[in-house]
Amino acid sequence: MSIKVTTEPPEGLQAGLSRTFNTLVNQDFLERVEPYDKWRSLVFSVCFLHSVVQERRKYGPLGFCIPYEFNSADLEASLTFIENHLADTQPPNNQAISWKAIQYMVSEVQYGGRITDNEDREMFNAYVQSWMPMGDLLFMPNYSFNQNIQEFSYHIPDTIDHKMLLEYISTMPPKDRPPIFGLHDNANLTKQ
Repeated sequence: MSIKVTTEPPEGLQAGLSRTFNTLVNQDFLERVEPYDKWRSLVFSVCFLHSVVQERRKYGPLGFCIPYEFNSADLEASLTFIENHLADTQPPNNQAISWKAIQYMVSEVQYGGRITDNEDREMFNAYVQSWMPMGDLLFMPNYSFNQNIQEFSYHIPDTIDHKMLLEYISTMPPKDRPPIFGLHDNANLTKQ
């Protein structure tokens, strides 16, 4: 007799973000790099992106042409690069944030290293470019990930407090509609 235990990633953006913010991201993590508000916005954006690509896989060929095994190592590597990059923007280096470098490293190197299909690569690059846009748009108060969704405002909460971030995540809908993943509403019908 034997017992087999498997762990599945949680379903839904709320569950995925909650898992990330309960395991990888804590208050100390949010206070690693100054300015804290910019670091927090980038952390939340990358964690949101990670949860979206995890959820998009459940749509099969509608989500990705080829199934990819994105995992927490991709997320951690992206956050480590961004942490090091933001550290370079502090004195004495005083470099400007290179959005092209951040977008390239996240979309083409960290996650993109697994992507082999050109259409999947274009779609992933579009996610990164819209959720980590050039300039300081990401740092605007309550930056929204998708303004076309009316039921819930998927945005970056304006706080650096870990508990407040978890509270915001807990208000997210437990079941997500396909438009937050860039899919048509009928994607659920096709998936089922």
